Amino acid sequence: MLQISVSSHRNFEIGCDLARVEQHLREFDRVLEDLPALKVVTVWGPNQYRIAYSAVIAGVYQVDLLSDVQVRLDTDRHLLAVSPLQGCPAVAAHATLRSLTGQGQYTSTMALQDQDGRTAVTYDVGITAAIPKPVRLSLLPDLIARNAVQAVVKHRLDDITNLFIERTVQRLERQPIIAAR
Repeated sequence: MLQISVSSHRNFEIGCDLARVEQHLREFDRVLEDLPALKVVTVWGPNQYRIAYSAVIAGVYQVDLLSDVQVRLDTDRHLLAVSPLQGCPAVAAHATLRSLTGQGQYTSTMALQDQDGRTAVTYDVGITAAIPKPVRLSLLPDLIARNAVQAVVKHRLDDITNLFIERTVQRLERQPIIAAR
């Protein structure tokens, strides 16, 4: 098994008020629409999910990394926190010539701050996982294989983070104001 750990940190601004941003974040399914590489595969309970990161690497290698998470929006602290959910059955890890499946730990926080009708956001996301060594890397020492896999995952995480920010900003800056539920 290879131990990987990647993270990303971004600061950005959304051109609408804090209340609108928090209203948007109340619906985790809607938030995931801006993260197309992630999807909910199991709902364990209120605000508790198994999410799957799926990607095809180099057009031929399927990667599926599953994480069990709980989501909490703290409107007093203006913070959306996604943290690991404990107690769920683990996914069996396996690797073939054309695919890799494993269980990971996903965490993210979006800290929000009002700035005169705009919203400043600090976004942090991290993924850790123990994954099987890809078959195509089996002849490499574990350290080199881990570094290669981690570099690919880090690149993908940065791409997904950038896309998430772009889509979220676009969605919120053009969506009409909806009354709070």
